[in-house]
Amino acid sequence: MVFIAGHRGARDLWPENSLLGFRNLSGLGVEAVEFDIHQSVDGALVVIHDPLLDRTTHDAGPVGVRTLKQLTATRLREAGEECIPTLDAVLDLYSDSRLELHIEIKTDAFGNPYPGIEGRLVDAVKRRRLERRAVITCFVPGVVEMVRRLSPQARVLVSLDRRSAEMMGGISSALDRLAAIPDSIVAIEKSLLSLTLPLALKVLGRERLGAWVTNEPQEIAHWLAQPVRQITTDRPDLAVNIRRGMLSAPAPS
Repeated sequence: MVFIAGHRGARDLWPENSLLGFRNLSGLGVEAVEFDIHQSVDGALVVIHDPLLDRTTHDAGPVGVRTLKQLTATRLREAGEECIPTLDAVLDLYSDSRLELHIEIKTDAFGNPYPGIEGRLVDAVKRRRLERRAVITCFVPGVVEMVRRLSPQARVLVSLDRRSAEMMGGISSALDRLAAIPDSIVAIEKSLLSLTLPLALKVLGRERLGAWVTNEPQEIAHWLAQPVRQITTDRPDLAVNIRRGMLSAPAPS
């Protein structure tokens, strides 16, 4: 069965990376939730996708120059009085669930890794004994490799799209580089994966391969039928219903 991960907590259903979305996602029947972290100027971890506040909050400017107090007082758009959540709040919300927690480490407004963010995330996961459920992800292979140096048993995932593949010398070189990170999952943007699926399967195998972001019913059904471990989607409600129908359909005679 192909796993389903709710992207940014199901951003097409509820405000992205919001506690409202994370609570509601728990009842949909998915296997994983995906969300993003940035680091405040005073070294705290908060859950938001963009390096700038402008798109998803009622404020503007870089996340990384604000304090934790300032960020947790910044209201999200279309989420009532809800503000940017801390990583601790999201981990607490999912402490008793069975969902995989796909935690993506983002870079700052200049595209640079936040100093020390890998260690802070590893420590937060270990404090809650979530090592078996947490999957630490990033587009930057070096960040994931740092996570592994800090915690050799950490579960990790590297995201890949055309731009990041080109930065590694092309898709073939990129797959070889990522395959060398033991047991890492590689989530590939759907249009790129469509063109490279046979090669990706040869290099990585089914259990290390994912597709993102699949949102339309036809493409969701397509990727649920492919030899991949997981799909990431903004419409996990659709994905769960489509998968249920596929699993209950009679086998061809």
